[in-house]
Amino acid sequence: MAKLLTSRGLSAEILDPSQAPITSGGLALIRTKNHYLGATYAALFRNAINSAHAIANALNRLYWLPKFGPPFAAISSEDVVEKIELKPPWLLATAWRLGLDSVVTSVEGAKSVIEHRNYMRNPLAKATIVMQKPLEVKRVFAVAGAVDGLAGEALRALGLKYAEVAVGVYGSGEYIVDIDPIPDLDEARAKLLAELVLEEA
Repeated sequence: MAKLLTSRGLSAEILDPSQAPITSGGLALIRTKNHYLGATYAALFRNAINSAHAIANALNRLYWLPKFGPPFAAISSEDVVEKIELKPPWLLATAWRLGLDSVVTSVEGAKSVIEHRNYMRNPLAKATIVMQKPLEVKRVFAVAGAVDGLAGEALRALGLKYAEVAVGVYGSGEYIVDIDPIPDLDEARAKLLAELVLEEA
């Protein structure tokens, strides 16, 4: 991507925080597998393509699920699983996006997952969202100005310029079940993102 941007006349530099300190700067595209690190570094730049605030909005599922997601319940204890009114199979997602989501088919399975999360040292793992497992999940690489529908609405509401949006298909319609504000890039996605960076520069 850096080569593509350079070929279009934009000076691009790849910064690796594991090799050298990073100081405040201007325009930045943050790429990391650690989303919380991404939000932290985005705060250092005046104009990160996805701002620290927008990344945090996406990572906090309770920020956007009430508007864009399916019916759900939020719980923090395995003792309340029996009181959930949605029928299994359930998708158990952490309230903060941590890559710990799982599908369970029984109350006992849900209790086991939630108990494990409660014993983890990460305090963000202690709140669980329970929703019905979708019939199908469609993943959309959404770029601001180039996507319509539910994914486009979510980008605008969260302040994101790009994201991978997972749309769950249910009998009652389509709902967003996940938003990745720093998704993996292949060549096609990198080209779309490069166009966005050039517009922002």
